[in-house]
Amino acid sequence: MSLEVERVDGIREANRNQWNHVVEHADLGCVFHRYEWLRAVEDGMDREPRHLLVSKKGNPIAVYPNVVDDLGPVGRLKSIHPGFGGPIAATDEERAIELLLDAVAERCDGRILFNQIRPYDQGFVRYHDLLRERGYRVAVRSSRFVLDLTRGWEPILEGMDGKRRRGIRRGHEADVEVVEESASASVLADFHDDYARVMDRVGLSAFPRSFLAELGRFDERIAIFSLRVDGRRRGMFLYVVDEEQSGLQHLYSAVTEEHFEHHAPELLHEHAINWAIDRGYDTYELRGSAPDFRNGVFRFKEYFGARPIPLLLWERGRPAPALSALNLARTLHRQFDPPWP
Repeated sequence: MSLEVERVDGIREANRNQWNHVVEHADLGCVFHRYEWLRAVEDGMDREPRHLLVSKKGNPIAVYPNVVDDLGPVGRLKSIHPGFGGPIAATDEERAIELLLDAVAERCDGRILFNQIRPYDQGFVRYHDLLRERGYRVAVRSSRFVLDLTRGWEPILEGMDGKRRRGIRRGHEADVEVVEESASASVLADFHDDYARVMDRVGLSAFPRSFLAELGRFDERIAIFSLRVDGRRRGMFLYVVDEEQSGLQHLYSAVTEEHFEHHAPELLHEHAINWAIDRGYDTYELRGSAPDFRNGVFRFKEYFGARPIPLLLWERGRPAPALSALNLARTLHRQFDPPWP
């Protein structure tokens, strides 16, 4: 039975249940492939979608989400940002992935000169030779940090640097409480205020308020924790629950410098780790960093005992020489490739 490739110029053109069925049954599917995340990206970021879908007997079996990312006067087709993506298949893997990779080349037209695949799972290395045959180059520009929750809380605590353990202990010496917040419009608006300040401090661009507002519609996969000191908020973390990969991922921080005196990062991580353990998740992610041990953020993550894992990405130019121009643009404008979604 032949397979058919379809263009999907907006996630609402796809059947939600069928799309998510592929995500849930593909080994490399993750929360960022889901219909609801893509809807939030499209509506909250105002980015042009150019998705692809493979069907067999009229039923979707593989998907490849993409959005157009502006790089000044030219564009890049990216899978996907915010988040992670790449082509995934629930069945007929070899032929379906080949069809998707061939079809995405046709989606790079006009001012769209580059294609980038940003997968979450290192398992995408299984497609490396297939990608290389089509002109893709692999690179590592960021890393994620993972804790194995199956060990339980006490071994995780013992594996932390002494400074992190002291931070947790001293944080509990005050009248503090960590609470789970609803993903309501008011909470997300408050979160964005401090989140934007955090991003400004580290020299990165914050995602717009509209994107966080759209995440409120995905509330079954969003978790927000806040530290309360004397009843008042003193920092928040926002997480996405990745049922597909059995993990809790720390996405965005609303912990400003004035919250550090209350040991907000340590206490929020402690609570979220235990929250994830109690719900049977396998992994906990402490956001990402540039892959450089000299980087303060990299070391901070390691001090929690987390294991760094390189985030692989594949790029190609359309036409191929365009990739050299992309590399020059990236050198001049590092904000085009922030280290985390």
